[in-house]
Amino acid sequence: MSVYIYCINEDYAHKSFIKDREFENEWFKLEKDGTVTVRGRNRRGYAWDGCSPKIKIKDIYFGIPEAVLNFETGKSKTYYASLIHDIFYQFSKDVKPFISRKEVDREFYLILERDKFKFAKVYYKTVRLLGWLFW
Repeated sequence: MSVYIYCINEDYAHKSFIKDREFENEWFKLEKDGTVTVRGRNRRGYAWDGCSPKIKIKDIYFGIPEAVLNFETGKSKTYYASLIHDIFYQFSKDVKPFISRKEVDREFYLILERDKFKFAKVYYKTVRLLGWLFW
């Protein structure tokens, strides 16, 4: 059963450090300059589960907690990091020939740091330890 807690309906562009590689599918695009565009305008939007894993029982989610509100963005402090991380992980079979899981996990960490999430190192170490299960 899919567990989605976020959905974007507008395209979102993020400047990553993953450069000199290109990829494009219906849901996201990676440009040589490192720009990652998540295509939220596609269909009914792009949905993801935030920081994974999560399970849903009736109307309650259990799993890795999302962060408090970032007043600068109006979103959770883990929102953008989980968006970029999840789009790469969702299509890992397509991108892993030329992008490493370590690079994607590092991008996750850098976004958490940018958004001043105090548990950035803990979340990063967790994805480094367990991310192979989903990559």
